[in-house]
Order: sequence, then C-alpha cells, then structure tokens
Amino acid sequence: MQQIAINENELATRWGVSPKTLQRWRSEGRGPRYLKLSKRVTYPLDEIFLFEEQALHEATWERGSDVAVTSNVRLYSAREMAAATSLPLYLFTHPNMRRTLEIPCIRVGKLVRFKLDEVMAWAKRTHAEMSGFGVQDTSDPIENRKTLMHAIGNLIA
Repeated sequence: MQQIAINENELATRWGVSPKTLQRWRSEGRGPRYLKLSKRVTYPLDEIFLFEEQALHEATWERGSDVAVTSNVRLYSAREMAAATSLPLYLFTHPNMRRTLEIPCIRVGKLVRFKLDEVMAWAKRTHAEMSGFGVQDTSDPIENRKTLMHAIGNLIA
C-alpha cells in the first residue's frame, strides 16, 4: 500500500525543523494544509509537494515580494529614477511624497523600485491634472530655481 500522508514527526525530520515549529505554523495558518482526525495530525503528500514547490525561489528578492515581475522588465532604484527623469531624488525616496503624489512603485522585498514607463505615464497624467487645476509654472530663470511643475513639464516634453 502506498503512503498518502505523513505525520508531523516525519515531516519535521524531512524538513529539518522541530515538530513544535510545525505546531506553531498550524496555529499561525502557515505551512502546508493538514488533516486532523481526532488528535492525530497528518500531512497529505500532495500538499507537502505543493508547499515545497511554492517555497522554491530563484532569487532572494522573490521571497519578500508578492509582485510577479518578469525577468525582462528593468526596475530602477530611487537614485537611478531621479537621474533618468531629472526629478528630485526626495520624490522617490520619501514614502510620504510617493504616497501623496501617487508615484507608482513596486516593493521588491524591503526595497522600493520603479518602472520607467509607469513613472513617465504618471508624469504625463500629473502634468495634465496640474494644468487642469490652473497650476502655473512659477520658476524663476534668473535665480535658476525650478518648481515641481517645471520639472514634470520638462520630463514629458
């Protein structure tokens, strides 16, 4: 007869963790799905294989991200995005600024990354909205000071 489920001690040995870890995972809603018949806990082999397959990663940045990014997409850091767009660095580095201005970003683990095409689309949309509300570019060419409206306008031009 073929075995279709294993108990928590066997699974703990297979993964090199303690049975207490598996018990904690069950209480936290983590780990593979399990069967509980009376007081006996067993793990179906297909659920174990499925869980192990989902736990496979090709790169460390995948672990903390729930965003699926294809390998051909170029992601920019805040510094790279500021250099590419000539927008101030603080727009990309400060979470409150990103949230307030609704700058599109992607979380890759603990890192924040940007897609150039999404930021360019955001700039066009923001410039149109600012113009629609009557916001004027009040930059002073003599003092060489530029406003955000001027910087975004130059970006989309």
